[in-house]
Amino acid sequence: MTTLLAINPPTELTFQGPFVEVVTSILSLTNTTDKKVCFKVKTTAPRRYCVRPNSGVIDPKETMEVQIMLQPFSYDPNEKNNHKFMVQSTVLAEEMAGLAAEEIWKTVSSANIVDKKLRCVFTLPEAGAAASAPTAAADPVNPVNSTFVTKPDTGLAKPVAGSSDIQKLKERVEDLTRENTSLKNRVGAAASRQAPAVEPAFHNAAYYIIFVIIGWLIAKFVI
Repeated sequence: MTTLLAINPPTELTFQGPFVEVVTSILSLTNTTDKKVCFKVKTTAPRRYCVRPNSGVIDPKETMEVQIMLQPFSYDPNEKNNHKFMVQSTVLAEEMAGLAAEEIWKTVSSANIVDKKLRCVFTLPEAGAAASAPTAAADPVNPVNSTFVTKPDTGLAKPVAGSSDIQKLKERVEDLTRENTSLKNRVGAAASRQAPAVEPAFHNAAYYIIFVIIGWLIAKFVI
């Protein structure tokens, strides 16, 4: 029987992953005749797909788009895919014009039905498709210290410390340690020098009190 519909794509329905959400493929049906054509879409995996519309009538020379929606699932590239679709079409006879779609397909003879099969193809994004973050150009004077690494979560560039920086930090720490030790020694020396200055003042006060007491005692006994 002569083909009634021009189907695009003609042989394969491609679904682009990842398949964590609904993936839709469009099937375009064009009536190439001068009569109304009924169509019906079937699949070998009805639980995995939602087809809208799955049947209908296309006027002469008109085109209808059918959405075929693949439901989310756990994709295994090693699993063999046997999903197929079939588009059935038949000329709408005058005596069938007032019938519902289900009644039309129950009434029409199998000899007047044209079948077209399509297979399903699952694809994943190509590896390395995502653009990598650019790397800053190296400074010819100090290429190690001019290398930048971009953090994925923030996108902020952070310099990578070189071996020369680590050595400088070690030397600075040693200098600070020596300065701290020297400062402690100077403070201790200053404290030791000030201690004798306090001691004579204490002794003079003690001697004065003793002299006062002795004087008071002498005066008491003499009087």
